[in-house]
Amino acid sequence: MLQGDNEISNTIKPKVKSLYKALKLLEYFDSEHKEVGVTELAEYSGMLKSSVHNILQTFEQCGYVTQNCETQKYMLGGAAVSLFSRYKESRNFDYRITEYLQQLRDIYKNNVYLAEKEGDEAVYICSEQAFYFQKDYLSKAGARVPLHCTSVGKVLLGYSTVKEKEEFYKKDIIRYTENTITDVEELKKEMEYIIYRGYATGFEEYRNGRFCVAIPIVTGEDVVRYSIGMSCLEPISDYMLKEYLRSLRDVGKKIAGILVG
Repeated sequence: MLQGDNEISNTIKPKVKSLYKALKLLEYFDSEHKEVGVTELAEYSGMLKSSVHNILQTFEQCGYVTQNCETQKYMLGGAAVSLFSRYKESRNFDYRITEYLQQLRDIYKNNVYLAEKEGDEAVYICSEQAFYFQKDYLSKAGARVPLHCTSVGKVLLGYSTVKEKEEFYKKDIIRYTENTITDVEELKKEMEYIIYRGYATGFEEYRNGRFCVAIPIVTGEDVVRYSIGMSCLEPISDYMLKEYLRSLRDVGKKIAGILVG
């Protein structure tokens, strides 16, 4: 089974499951898996080796992967790099955003994320990982997390339009831990509180042992599209919450200026 698939499948209902599974294979390639063989990908995904082989050959024809003739293993191809470059251009995303997130990561030794709302989820469009999160799938760029029980997600849900929130409240609200808010009225109050104070927290609401805080990225648009958050492995004290918020707000203003420009 794809890593993180259990967490994602409750909120995503892909219409073309075969395409969904194929594209998820690309997420396996990273600094630790620069070259990957068919067998390794099959074990990772739970798919048949023949299916993985056919998918990789198709990706190769499209330029998203390329095969090393000596090792017979695959690596990301130029089309994947080009696609990411176009993505960054469409979002006014440049190296300064990464540098700002890295600064926060290095100061506090925590994960830092820039997230964007997509449907009922928040997607990490940039993630800077602390060393103890390196092998965590849900700490990587491209990871998708629920809106209602993560700090970056709750900010985006709270600042959504009234219509979007009402549509969300009509759906099944998944419980991930004993701390997940699933009661609609309680969740509505939480959203009002988030708007009132200008930030969201998450204390083991999505995963046990995870504590996080996030703020909206205000770009002058009618709807907040982005949020920036920080995640750590220990409960956040009142003092550290103030420190995190101060730094997140400072960086958030700088990132907002880049996104607007």
